[in-house]
Amino acid sequence: MKYFYARVSSDTQNLDRQIQAFKEIGATERTIFKEKKSGKSFENRQAWNELVNEWVKENDTIVVKNLDRIGRDAKEVRRRLIDLTNKGIIVESIDQGYLNEFLKENLNSKKANSLAEAMLNVMLDTMLEVDLLRAEWERKELRKRQREGVKRALSKGVKFGRSKDTELRERFKVIYPLTRNKNNPDYISVKEALEAIGCSKAMFYKMKKEGSHEI
Repeated sequence: MKYFYARVSSDTQNLDRQIQAFKEIGATERTIFKEKKSGKSFENRQAWNELVNEWVKENDTIVVKNLDRIGRDAKEVRRRLIDLTNKGIIVESIDQGYLNEFLKENLNSKKANSLAEAMLNVMLDTMLEVDLLRAEWERKELRKRQREGVKRALSKGVKFGRSKDTELRERFKVIYPLTRNKNNPDYISVKEALEAIGCSKAMFYKMKKEGSHEI
């Protein structure tokens, strides 16, 4: 049986891309476990703990979009992988397909001696550390592009010296479109848009409903 685990770190982030990737390889709503929790700790990760403690059994598989969805610390992720392997549970990563066979051939092999196991731990730690650092770098680059996108939008479309309400609506017109397409390199979250516009969430959705984004 295959189960799927999706995680983002905060309520303002979106799980849609992970869930869509899972559905493309056969996941159903019943087999997807999802939560919005920080990857720093496993203590408050209700969906993860329910999945590994109550649902998965020997010979089952847990699929994640990226191993950093399990956790942010490489050594802790490796320990979790080994614990699951000892229970006969396989973990697969969509983004890190090259690691899937490595995990199956090495972690799931009961033939490794102590030296081989020590080498395996070093190799796995290194690979996980590289991938987790890369994921963090990509997140920082995305945030940087988001900030630059906001600045460009503001510089092109915002006019000052007008009423506060008019300025908010002018900002909304140029910033709202950046929240619509996650494939846009200038994409920003609604939370970031609220900060850039300088309005409340209620005002944001009021302007959206009124069609203030239409030019």
